[in-house]
Order: sequence, then structure tokens, then C-alpha cells
Amino acid sequence: MGPKTLISTGDFIDLYYKFRQKGLLVLLNSLRISSKSRVTSKWNQTGFSGSDFWVIPQVRARWNEKCTGDPTVPYEDYVFQKYFKHCDGLRMLSVGCGAAGHERRFGKYPSFSLIEGIDLAAKQIAEAREEAAKSNLANVKYHIGDFKTFGFQDGDYDVILFNESLHHFNNIDQFLNQRVKPFLKPTGILITFEFAGPNRLQWTKSQLDFSNQLLKWLPVKYKYRYNSLAIKKKVYRPGWLRMLLVDPSESVDSQAILPCLHKYFEILEEKQMDSDILHLLLKDIAHNFLDNSEETNHILHYLFDQEDQFISQKDCSDIFFGVYKKVP
Repeated sequence: MGPKTLISTGDFIDLYYKFRQKGLLVLLNSLRISSKSRVTSKWNQTGFSGSDFWVIPQVRARWNEKCTGDPTVPYEDYVFQKYFKHCDGLRMLSVGCGAAGHERRFGKYPSFSLIEGIDLAAKQIAEAREEAAKSNLANVKYHIGDFKTFGFQDGDYDVILFNESLHHFNNIDQFLNQRVKPFLKPTGILITFEFAGPNRLQWTKSQLDFSNQLLKWLPVKYKYRYNSLAIKKKVYRPGWLRMLLVDPSESVDSQAILPCLHKYFEILEEKQMDSDILHLLLKDIAHNFLDNSEETNHILHYLFDQEDQFISQKDCSDIFFGVYKKVP
């Protein structure tokens, strides 16, 4: 099962800076009694976060290149050209869609007659609907609701998409077999861009040690915490208790994702995104890497090389991209 930390020093540090950045009311809202309410509260918080290392353009370009072979081509365009270019009347379902826009990138192609997105977070869905309307995408629809109970019809979709949302569901084996597979047509395709690392983000000792070595190496000006003059001094494993309190759905059964995908679907392609270190290292300091300067680019490419070397000693990385075919 791997390491498990109940409470860590990092929990108290994280709580302190979240209080300073978001205020007491937001923190109290995140501690609602209902597990579902806590999840909804977490994902209703829209806007930029200094914790989100994936907002760094070079990280996105790195992922694009690993997915598609071209740093300027996102996976949506790549998948369409490779699998759906000569199709028409396609129906897609995007689960846990948020407001990120993956549905709208697919929706620009006339091959899709309907693309539906569903998410618990009403604020995220409102933003997604607004963006779809701005782009005149009449074939893209959004629902506020719980995918586990929403009344979708079996065999109704040619494509199902999970973009960083599958790891928020528990009992992955049963979920994929009994809730996801039935909605796909017999020749249906499942697309994933997912976190499949340690459950509850219980980072391994080697991840922590390597991340802290790189953090120590970073120039001071890149270690300022978001919206603060404080310096990030150490990478910690998050406490299990904090994970349950703040977002009970986070990485609840993430380690089971790849084995269960391989159990219930045929692999058409599967690629590792080589992201085992950066999400630990750049948490709360990602905003320092957005200036696109020569120095910043040099540091990021060094970090990318270091991460690649770390992952070369493993079988797989925490984040992966995959396209799968339904197995009868």
C-alpha cells in the first residue's frame, strides 16, 4: 500500500497560507459535514491558483509533445485527427469536466453532433456554458450533477472523456466496469489524461527526497510562495486526515486506475507524461515560472531533465495519457 502519513508539518503550513490567501470563510466552507458538499465546495473555487503547476506554459508544451509529438498541438486535436476525422454524428460524454474547455476543443469539429459535460460544481459549469455560448458551439451541452447517479442512457456514447477527473472516483474497478463501460457503444472509445500516482497523494520517500534536493537547488527568487513573501523550504507528504477534510475525493483509488483500464479496455495507445516530481516541487510556487525569461526557461528545462532521469528508473509515471477501446 506504500507510505501513509496521518498528519504532517506541511498540513499546518498549507492551512496557514490558505487562510492568508482565501480567508476563514472559504476554509470553513471546505469543512462541511457532507463528503459530497466538501468535494463540491473544493471544485466551486474557480480562478488561478499558485498551486497549479500545469498553468506553466512550458509544462503544457511538454505534455503536448509527449502526447502528440508536437509541443504546439494539444491532445484533443491529435485524437480527432487520428481516430475521428472521417466519422460523423459522434456523441461524447466528458465526466468531471469543470470549466477547462476540453469539450469545446472537440466541439469545434463537425464530426461531433453532441458533446455533453457533467460536473458537481455549479460555478464551473456556469463558466463552461458561458464559454461555449461565446464560441457558438450549439453541439456542446453541460449538466450540473453527480455522474454516479445522473440518468445517462446505456450505449449512448461513442466517446467518454476523463481529463484529470477519473482519480476522483472510488472503487475504480467497479466504477469502470459497471458505470462507465455500459454508456459506451460496442465500438466506443475511452480517452484519459489522468493522475494514477499514490492514493491520497502519499508520495514515496524517493519522490520527496528528490523533490527536496531540487528545491534546495532552486534560486531563492523562484521559491516565493504564491501571494506571499515567505519562502518554500520543504516538500512534505500531505496528511491523510487533511486530504479527507479538504477534498475526500482526491486520489481516493488512483493506484487502481491503470490496472483496471487494462482489465476492461483494449489499449490503443498509452503514454507516460513523466510527472512525478514537478507537481510536488512546484506546488505553491508555480507562479514564479510564468515570465518566459531565458533564466526561467533554462531552469525549467533542467527540472524536466531531472524528472525524466528520475522516472527512467521506474515502470511508469504518475500522470498518463491513454486511448482505449471498449472490450465486449
